[in-house]
Amino acid sequence: MSTIVVGGGIMGACTLYELARAGEEALLLEAGTFADERAATARSGALVRTHYSNPEVVRMAVRSRDVYLGQPYYERCGWLFLVDEEGAGPARRNREMQLREGAPSDEVDPADFGVAAEGVAYALFEPDSGFADPVAATRSFIDAARREGAEAREQSPVEALVPGRGVRVGGALLEADNVVLAAGAWSKKLAATAGLDLPLEFPREQDVVFDTGGAPSVEHAISSQVDRVYLRPAGDGRFLAGRGYPKDYELVDPERYDESLDAAFEADVRARVQKRLPRLSGLRAVGGKVGLYEVTPDWHPLLGPVDGYDGLFLATGGSGHCFKLGPAIGELVAGAVLGRDVVNTFSLSRFDEGRELHSALGGNRA
Repeated sequence: MSTIVVGGGIMGACTLYELARAGEEALLLEAGTFADERAATARSGALVRTHYSNPEVVRMAVRSRDVYLGQPYYERCGWLFLVDEEGAGPARRNREMQLREGAPSDEVDPADFGVAAEGVAYALFEPDSGFADPVAATRSFIDAARREGAEAREQSPVEALVPGRGVRVGGALLEADNVVLAAGAWSKKLAATAGLDLPLEFPREQDVVFDTGGAPSVEHAISSQVDRVYLRPAGDGRFLAGRGYPKDYELVDPERYDESLDAAFEADVRARVQKRLPRLSGLRAVGGKVGLYEVTPDWHPLLGPVDGYDGLFLATGGSGHCFKLGPAIGELVAGAVLGRDVVNTFSLSRFDEGRELHSALGGNRA
């Protein structure tokens, strides 16, 4: 058999690697460059954690973190989770399930981590979690796939999908038995060329990088459900921060959207961070990232085969989670392509079958 993977972000790269490792003839086509600077992977905050509400997702997060651990692109700085009174019960129950699924964490006192305890009813710490360089990680998987015999091409935009036959590139049919659609925010447009309507929307997402003005930067990745903010180290004297749910979501066209940081966003995040970390009084914004999520109705990905479309497989709809889950997604999707018996919670058909996923925290985003 032969397979074409469309899209050179983390999900496409991991799928290509798993196919190549299994001996499949595999080709990856990327419209721009691998982990393209305009696409979601490169603009991801790239936090890595295992705290999720669904056992299937926890297992994928643990598997993916195990792959990342020890790699030169991964920073094992630990991840601190701060929760308010309303979320404390669900977070505790999540942790009990996560321990059973092999995702260890410690219940901690936030004061021991130098953060203000006001409003925090529960806190936990994952010592093996942290963050990664998403571009370096993606390219590492592509390099590994090439060593296993796969081919990967940049500047090779796919014009149309032809399930069961291949894809059209430059007006010509490039033949393959299977096609994996891993094109991120461009997946909906490409799926439509095969008559498939994917339930995806594209919110504009921002992260800002702050200089601490001489104060020590943050030591750990932090997600504060209390303040609806997340942050992680970003080099000496700097950290990256963004906003979590609930917040306003601005839906945009992937082909044209404002790629500059909003001043109001920067001011809002600064205030939230300084409330939780009062020592950071001299923050100065020095950069950031503006990109896209591709979001499904239940904020979980679309993975695996598509009913009625023989030879078409999905690896898209990351919904802001899927850098964390990338290696496990590659294993799942490649396994489906190779005909393995894969139990797929994340199939597109779940929406018609009433199998949507539900989460205990974050408005279904955790």
